[in-house]
Amino acid sequence: MKRPTLRVLEYRHSKTHPWYLDLRPFNRGRKFFKTKAEAEGERLRQITTLERHGREAVGLPPSELSAIIQARKKLAKHGKTIDDAATFYLDYLERIRRCNVTVVELAKEVLEAKRKDGMSATYIADLQKRLATFCADFGSRPIAGITVEDLDDWLRNLNCGPKSRANYRANVGVMFSYAERRRVIDANRVLRTAQPKLVDKPPEIFSVDQLVALLNAASKKAPDMVPMLAIAAFAGIRDAEIKRLDWSEVDQKRGHIEVKASKAKSARRRIVEMQPNLREWLRPYAEMTGVVVPVNWRKKLDSVRRAAGLARWPKNGLRHSYASYRMAAIHDAPRVASDLGHTSPQMLYSTYRELVLPEEAERYWKIVPTEETANVVAFSANG
Repeated sequence: MKRPTLRVLEYRHSKTHPWYLDLRPFNRGRKFFKTKAEAEGERLRQITTLERHGREAVGLPPSELSAIIQARKKLAKHGKTIDDAATFYLDYLERIRRCNVTVVELAKEVLEAKRKDGMSATYIADLQKRLATFCADFGSRPIAGITVEDLDDWLRNLNCGPKSRANYRANVGVMFSYAERRRVIDANRVLRTAQPKLVDKPPEIFSVDQLVALLNAASKKAPDMVPMLAIAAFAGIRDAEIKRLDWSEVDQKRGHIEVKASKAKSARRRIVEMQPNLREWLRPYAEMTGVVVPVNWRKKLDSVRRAAGLARWPKNGLRHSYASYRMAAIHDAPRVASDLGHTSPQMLYSTYRELVLPEEAERYWKIVPTEETANVVAFSANG
């Protein structure tokens, strides 16, 4: 059989890559190039490689050469090559090696991957906390050896309520999903565990009188707390986003608040319009700089709550209040969802919205500083 030659050929069907090497006789397809010089350089490299492989083949014992020839014939019946077989088997061996990865090793890998993916510090902290709990019980075991029964028993024995259990299930599921994508395991076993039944409770919101009492108490006890409370109540910005908010992002002249992508939970920038009553609450702070949330805000909030006579604090109560009262006022779900940072109104209906009477919504958006509280706030902000 005539030995195939390798030379640069002209390809007339492409203006950008008019030169090519035909490597099909060597089971390597065709390679196209922009210039003839590039093609010649690759031709010389391929010749050197082929000659090196030829010298190596000469040095092989007859038994190995025979095995290679037989393997090549067997694979050809299925349209496959020796290179295909080697790639498949090496992948199989790598999967076997990865099956020995322990839970604690994989947890570290997942957390590092999430950091590189740009997930927020809050998300990373929550994931790390819940994976640490899982690692305390399963850390030294190979991830591939964790069964559905192991996961079900562990989740049911957690000393927490259904909602927390669901959160643990979701976070551990992140690790198993990562393992599945990296082919450490064949399937995410968390998906086959029992889901805790969650009672569909309506979101808790502040009544108009409670919010008035809260803002008035803040004005007198801790005036530097007024902006963060007012922004949460009248702009619906998340607590975590407010904690990252800077006064330079509160544009009182143009009447909007910018939530930068780097500070938003969704990693998408959004502009939230300031309602007239929010502008009234923030007016005394027009010259403020730095972060919006004051030092020792948690201690100050406890003091304000006591002064306002609030026995308990509804979870995400101010954000829930914004969503509910705003919907009752304008009946525009897409617009409210956009202000909240959602891509669709679906979560607005399923999570945040509580039924509010129209007259209560009207009162809510008329909550403004009284003359007394305005004087106290103005003095404190400028003092």
